[in-house]
Amino acid sequence: MDLYEETYELTKQIPRGKVSTYGAIAMALGDKIASRAVGIMLNQNPYKEVPCYRVIHSDGRIGGYASGIEKKIELLKKDGIEIKNGRIDLKKYLFDDFATSYPLKKLREEQEKLRKKVVVDDNVEANRIAGVDVSYSKKYAYGAYVEFDKNGNIVKKKIVKKKITFPYIPTYLAYRELPVLNELIEGEEPSIVMVDGNGLLHPRFFGLASHFGVVNNIATIGIAKKLLLGEVIKNDIFIGERKVGKKLGKIFVSPGNKISVEKAYEITKKFMKYSIPEPIRMAHILANEARRKER
Repeated sequence: MDLYEETYELTKQIPRGKVSTYGAIAMALGDKIASRAVGIMLNQNPYKEVPCYRVIHSDGRIGGYASGIEKKIELLKKDGIEIKNGRIDLKKYLFDDFATSYPLKKLREEQEKLRKKVVVDDNVEANRIAGVDVSYSKKYAYGAYVEFDKNGNIVKKKIVKKKITFPYIPTYLAYRELPVLNELIEGEEPSIVMVDGNGLLHPRFFGLASHFGVVNNIATIGIAKKLLLGEVIKNDIFIGERKVGKKLGKIFVSPGNKISVEKAYEITKKFMKYSIPEPIRMAHILANEARRKER
């Protein structure tokens, strides 16, 4: 899904003489949590026919970068919109009657269906452990795959580059990174893949590592540098009464698919050399190197 194009099509619906808000467009996309991402996508708009200047803050402020505010005000006034003390009266000028398919709502529904397919068990073999990570420039995503044998030796490296079609939105990370990760895993047969993101440690118990594992039918481990939610009790992480991961040094380990909490922790600990496990660390380095070479 190209959420940038979805956002631009919604913005084009705002008629002359009206304005909308970042939050209203986020709601038309299907989730208010996307408000910040809407602002970022509109700032990157490459099309002249998309009237991004008609999108303002929910309190009536014009908003935008300082260098462009004067131009934005000029265009709004040409549309016949009154601006008083730097604000627009939304009771008078707000447009939020979008024709929309609510794409983010559909993605949430998809996640709800897919999460039922997550398997948690201890039957996985740890012969080949891979790490994947993605680094971003303004327009492109650079994905890296690094595979290790059970003795910690690197046996394969791989890089892919793809155009970014989905911004960062909390709890929707999978839809930003899956196109890259799916291409990285194509033709590969690792025993387990470590993913820079959460597994069960997620509001819907279905983070990036789980989503990636389910759609590719592979064992995955989520490695996060920050605690998204939950409570840590003696290094065990709980969401409510459900144990979803373990704290290991400065990182948070959670099973993605086809592996248990304890097995995920055991394997991650085996590959710890610095503050993050080597498969993730090396994939991170490789992805960043690929991005920097493109400058």
